[in-house]
Amino acid sequence: MGRRIQETVRDRHLTADEAAKYRKIRELVAEELPELRTRARIQLREIREAAEVFQELRKIREAQGLSLGDVQRLTGIDRSALSKLERGERMNFTVDTLTRYAAAVGKHVLFQLADASET
Repeated sequence: MGRRIQETVRDRHLTADEAAKYRKIRELVAEELPELRTRARIQLREIREAAEVFQELRKIREAQGLSLGDVQRLTGIDRSALSKLERGERMNFTVDTLTRYAAAVGKHVLFQLADASET
């Protein structure tokens, strides 16, 4: 489903001050747009990387013969939430969730920092 853009028609013309105000806003948005797009690309890549971690945890879980129910009992995390994390359908998770899941399959999580210029 794409977003629909709705055209708004005013019942009056803008005053010179209003037109100048909106022109200034459009200019500011145009100036910020490249940085916003870069930040969005970085965030999307980080989300994909997080999804890959949960996919890897799923492979480890399955290789160990553990069900989602088993991981639920070991972590206290809802089976439905675990499934959504594994499928990449839920990216709003806490570090605690990630580390508990990893511990349940005998792994631990490592975090690494990189210079912003490397992203």
